[in-house]
Amino acid sequence: MYRKRRTRKRAVREIHYFISLALKPDTPLVYADRYVELARKLGMRARVSIPRGLKLFICRRCKRVLKPGLTGIYRVRSRPKKSVSVKCLRCGYTHRYVYSYEPEKIGES
Repeated sequence: MYRKRRTRKRAVREIHYFISLALKPDTPLVYADRYVELARKLGMRARVSIPRGLKLFICRRCKRVLKPGLTGIYRVRSRPKKSVSVKCLRCGYTHRYVYSYEPEKIGES
């Protein structure tokens, strides 16, 4: 049990590392795609899902890296639902991530 938990924590750490390498601006696209592929394989092997904040940077159709402005377009929408719209410039796939935002009320307890 302890070993399994330790390997999963290590896998999550390495997934973060690979995707951060892929998103660096000076990383060539070929290497960035390979880093995303390695992160996905590592997650499948350790049975760990990639965190939602990092899934925003992987295309759901072609499974390649989405660098903002270079291989993907990110738009914040407010109607009909509050969402972030992500379009892959390689395959043309568009995905919407819906979110809810409740501002904190100041002065009320």
